[in-house]
Amino acid sequence: MTIKRMTFLQELLKFMGLDGRLHLDWISSAEAQKFVQVVTGFTEKIKAMGPTPLTGELDLSAIESACDEEIAAKRAEVASVEGG
Repeated sequence: MTIKRMTFLQELLKFMGLDGRLHLDWISSAEAQKFVQVVTGFTEKIKAMGPTPLTGELDLSAIESACDEEIAAKRAEVASVEGG
């Protein structure tokens, strides 16, 4: 499920002009050094990309509506499975 969500978010950010500004890495709590390397590398990448290309107000109403519809559909699906 995580990969599906990440793919969706990557496509959404690409659509918004923010391609490359999302990163996922599996790191154990015992891998402190890896955590530092991943965060430092991603921070440097974002800094190199420069400021956000978005300017002005961003209208998220279509995205909000789609999310609300998806949430309502999932709730209805859960209710039908639970018998309520």
